[in-house]
Amino acid sequence: MIDNNFELTKILGRGGSSKVFLATDNDQKLVAIKTMRRDKKYSQAAAETLVKRESEMLENLDGHPNIIRCLGSRVDGKLVVGDKSEGVMYNVLEYAENGAFSAYIRSTGPIEEEISRLYIVQICNAVSHMHSLGYAHLDIKLENVLLDKYFNAKLADLGSCIEATDGDTMVDRRRGTLLYMAPEVANLQPGEKFRALPADIYSLGISIYVMITGEFPTPQQKKNNLSTSDFDSSTSCEVEMEPEEPKSGWDTISPDLKVLLQAMIHPDPCKRPSIFEILSYSWLGREFSPETIEEAYQEMSSRKTYIKTLSNSHQ
Repeated sequence: MIDNNFELTKILGRGGSSKVFLATDNDQKLVAIKTMRRDKKYSQAAAETLVKRESEMLENLDGHPNIIRCLGSRVDGKLVVGDKSEGVMYNVLEYAENGAFSAYIRSTGPIEEEISRLYIVQICNAVSHMHSLGYAHLDIKLENVLLDKYFNAKLADLGSCIEATDGDTMVDRRRGTLLYMAPEVANLQPGEKFRALPADIYSLGISIYVMITGEFPTPQQKKNNLSTSDFDSSTSCEVEMEPEEPKSGWDTISPDLKVLLQAMIHPDPCKRPSIFEILSYSWLGREFSPETIEEAYQEMSSRKTYIKTLSNSHQ
């Protein structure tokens, strides 16, 4: 029990600096409690800064339907287990009951492009909201995209988030997750810096690629599949493509989306589109039919049932 208000039920996940627990509050409402990991041995001041920073950023971003909400925060909480008690720092977060998007890809494979487009729009809208308010996420990945009870996407885990007031905001420390990391971040040398917002765009592009193909592009695939033309949000599949591309996940992607993704993971951060250019691109701008929205819900529900069945059979 935390602060006589939150009954911890189970661990939902572990991050680089935190553990997340499912909990029930005194009103029997399910919430997620994100606590600092003791094994990381953060100083009191450093741990307090991390907890406060994430809660403040989530408070500033509050109200967007595709960003997880912070419902409360304490740096002087008390955790009671049996007859023992200890101090705890935590944030109370909205509970996304259908878990991380990555679990669905890992267990059931890639998602058909038109259904993926619905989630891509939601995630891009969340990133757009962050960038427009002067924040860069810096750890965009499918593990940090959660699904609520209606299978709507919620961008989460702002532990690496920083203020980035414009496209030229520079960062001097490597942040994020290697498989999703932009090359200028992964290869960062002492004394070097990288631009925060283009790094987000790269990670977002990798996330979309994984969602639709079920795999990560290899370094050679990234190189060989880059278009020689700069991204232009007014163009569609008329953009020139490089000939004789190697067989890979790229071959499952439609020409329109391929053009967009090639621009997003361009090795030169200056040639990546902004999130606002991405949202104006024709592939994302098409209307969704009611049937597509219903299909997305049914598709993800079926995948959840399959994952649960598979888990039960292994017990």
